[in-house]
Amino acid sequence: MLISQEIKDKILQCNPCYFINAFPKIFSWAELESLLNLRPFVNNKRFKVINDRQYQWGLEGWLSDSNTYPPTLLEEELKKYVCYFSDSSRVNAAVNNICKELEELFFNSCCDAHIYFTVANTMKGGFGIHWDYSHNLIVQIEGNTRFLLWNVYADENTKERTIESLDTDPIVDVSLNPGDAVFVPLRSYHQAISQTKRLSISFPISFNNEYSSQDRHWIKLKD
Repeated sequence: MLISQEIKDKILQCNPCYFINAFPKIFSWAELESLLNLRPFVNNKRFKVINDRQYQWGLEGWLSDSNTYPPTLLEEELKKYVCYFSDSSRVNAAVNNICKELEELFFNSCCDAHIYFTVANTMKGGFGIHWDYSHNLIVQIEGNTRFLLWNVYADENTKERTIESLDTDPIVDVSLNPGDAVFVPLRSYHQAISQTKRLSISFPISFNNEYSSQDRHWIKLKD
């Protein structure tokens, strides 16, 4: 079990909360580097650069998927902007197991892993103050992130997901260090601000009767 029972009990209350050193070493920069260099994994539907630019590139030989970022372009952009992977719940056994435990915790739910990173101390981009359609467990992997979380929720009729400012102070205002985590209930306003080069994983938990949770079986080739 990678999520302690104490953390599970607090998450089930669906209130904003913060956990210190709760998830040590579930992912690494080395694993991220491997993903960035695996051309099929940087499909432009999975990998996102947080800016308004539309990217184009030419066709290259032997690619089973031509909608993948060329590595030279990718390296230039990740040095300037906050970036993230979605559809990454099976990057390793630990991440897959956390998704499995969260899916078991919340009945009829589907969990993914979104890998966020910045590679410089000062970065452009980011989402600002916003809310999401899903619960999120956000784990700091490396570096430091200032995380603000308000006990303010967007109304179900609210369409715009970002806001310039809020009238109340955040209920959580912490510096996340490696291993720390926050739980962000759905539709609650929050903001992540990179303080250093940083790597984090967000585990969004959604509820949709149309889809079942993923097959979480982990294939092992060694005893």
